[in-house]
Amino acid sequence: MDELLARLRGVLDSRLLSIVSLVLVSFAVVANESLPVFLIVVVVGYMLIDRFITARRVVTLGGLSWFFVLLLGRLFIMNVGALYLDIDCLFMFCGFLFALAVCGVFFAGRAMYYMGYDRGQALADRAIAAHMVERLIDHPENVANLDGTFLEVEGAINRVRSRERQVADALRDEARRKDDLVTYLAHDLKTPLASVVGYLSLLEEAPDLPVEQRSRFTGIALDKAHRLDALIEEFFDITRFDFHDIVLTRGYVDLSLLLAQVADEFYPTLTEQGKHVEVQAPPSLIVLIDGDKMARVFNNVMKNAIAYSYEGSTIRIFAEQEGGSVTVRFENQGDPIPAPKLGMIFEKFYRLDAARATNRGGAGLGLAIAKEIVGAHGGSISCESTPEHTVFTIVLPL
Repeated sequence: MDELLARLRGVLDSRLLSIVSLVLVSFAVVANESLPVFLIVVVVGYMLIDRFITARRVVTLGGLSWFFVLLLGRLFIMNVGALYLDIDCLFMFCGFLFALAVCGVFFAGRAMYYMGYDRGQALADRAIAAHMVERLIDHPENVANLDGTFLEVEGAINRVRSRERQVADALRDEARRKDDLVTYLAHDLKTPLASVVGYLSLLEEAPDLPVEQRSRFTGIALDKAHRLDALIEEFFDITRFDFHDIVLTRGYVDLSLLLAQVADEFYPTLTEQGKHVEVQAPPSLIVLIDGDKMARVFNNVMKNAIAYSYEGSTIRIFAEQEGGSVTVRFENQGDPIPAPKLGMIFEKFYRLDAARATNRGGAGLGLAIAKEIVGAHGGSISCESTPEHTVFTIVLPL
């Protein structure tokens, strides 16, 4: 039945057939009376046919039916001859009624068919649902006379349940990591704060300290204040960053210049640790990105490379255009990341250093934020790690 309806729909939706039907019935009905009226009917009918599918079907069904009755009337008059009745008007009126009846029967039948189809489908769904409830909840121990289709449905439901459990477990793990991290950061805030208070108290209580000692105490207090500022910023990242509402403001950015600026920002940290950075990017590599957000991505990846690279090593940044995309790689030499942890380093609140050395690792949000920003650009970020080097690869569409 569905195939038959599809074929009939294809015939009724034919624009050419509906136009032919319109011209034939208009010519037979009004052409003899008034040529301008005939032209108006054809033009208006063509506009309706061209715009509305339903009008096309009505003209095809009704027009052909009406024309068929008028044709029978012409043949009848030719064979019978003149009568006292106006046979033309009779067949005209009968043809009009027949056209209305054909269109009404077609549309009413189609509506009843689809209504019955939907009702049957709903009844079948309820029957299947009742069977599955009885099978999985009321009598799960009854395995006799099970149909193979229901076994497939049961397997699909079990897979959905398994995925729901995995999602719930992942959410619980994320919440636990977040709670642990907040606890650790709150504890670690006390150390630099105590140092800042202690050294400032010494400076206040002993105003006659030698200049060298005063300068050293001031420098220590400043370093601890910077550390305190970094920890507070990590707290803000936990509370303010919305992973599902990243709005990009794209513009044309010189990627080689942006990477060079990122490398320059870390010059003091690199110098302090005896590390170096090399940027290899073609000049004037222009990309359409959100410069501020991608700068944050590069900063987060760079912080990770500095934190987990060997003393005195060199961090290399490569950028190149490959077809319709740009690839940026951050390569550093350090302890390799274990394979099981490679798939977790982009998760929120996951920190690679299990000892939670906050002087080395951050809040576990940097790489997660980087992944979300790169994904919002339509790109991808990945990591591979070997004993020789660890490489973060960022791919952005042009």
